Amino acid sequence: MKAIFILLIISLSLLMPLRIMAGETEHVEYTVKKGDTLWDITGGKFDDPFLWPNVWKENPTVKNPDLIFPGQRLRLPRYMLQKQIDIRVPEEKEVKKEIAVPEEKAITIAPRQPFVVDADLIAVSGFIDKVTPGVGKIVATPDERTLIGKDDLVYIKLYDNAVPEKGKKFYAERSLGVIRHPSTGEVLGNLIELTGVIEVTGREAGFTKAKVIKSFIEIQKGDPIDNYYPIESFPLVKGTSPAVNGTVVAARDLRLISGNYDIVYIDRGSVDGVVPGDIFTLVSAEKPNRPIGKIQVISTRQKSAAAIVIKSETTITRGDYF
Repeated sequence: MKAIFILLIISLSLLMPLRIMAGETEHVEYTVKKGDTLWDITGGKFDDPFLWPNVWKENPTVKNPDLIFPGQRLRLPRYMLQKQIDIRVPEEKEVKKEIAVPEEKAITIAPRQPFVVDADLIAVSGFIDKVTPGVGKIVATPDERTLIGKDDLVYIKLYDNAVPEKGKKFYAERSLGVIRHPSTGEVLGNLIELTGVIEVTGREAGFTKAKVIKSFIEIQKGDPIDNYYPIESFPLVKGTSPAVNGTVVAARDLRLISGNYDIVYIDRGSVDGVVPGDIFTLVSAEKPNRPIGKIQVISTRQKSAAAIVIKSETTITRGDYF
């Protein structure tokens, strides 16, 4: 009986640290390593790189999700860790009938819900548009700074000289250049990236004054502004592969090559029946023409779409097709 009592004490002592570890904090600390990106971290820790906006939100000191540095400490939400913590006691045949079984043998985590495409992810992915953006532009700042971030104040001017009412919102945008089809040379439009959201606060020095309420990347003096429209998160259901043929026409930031979790743009959009969630298998434009990866659509315009590379066996470039 004494041996049974000792074994029970040892078993309980083994259980307690694990229970404390599982519940003592809502976050797990992670130290950024050389070469890390939020995509890599969420892909490795949570088996789902699409969750990077959630981690970004939990780390307000990270102003730009593309700029994290070795040695930087990030908070990873513990609830997103989908690995079950097993705290069961190994069976002992000789005493199993005499030791009470703990009521809770393991921490149960609810099944993962369908991934929700975060509105910020859609916003930072950008888009191709025929129309040059802008109903106005950022003309100055009160302190004459050139790089602008969240909570900074700016002066704006509308091209039609209208005075927007207090509380009206605009997107700050930037055109990265004209996109031409890699096969035909046809002008498809401008590659536009949203740099932030500003809200009118009043008038000052003959200009409309506004506050940056959200910054996706650094906003600059001279950036065009355009009318605000809501971008909503949505659940990404299991992707389909529609019978649509198209071409990769550009990559985010006009990169020449792309890989896993990069954003690319295709020449097919909503008028072609393309919807968010669609998955396409890419084929190399260079000989030999072979499958080189998969992309999944996250947002659409009428004649184009933004997609994320979910698998790449080699580099992806303009002209690769599906």
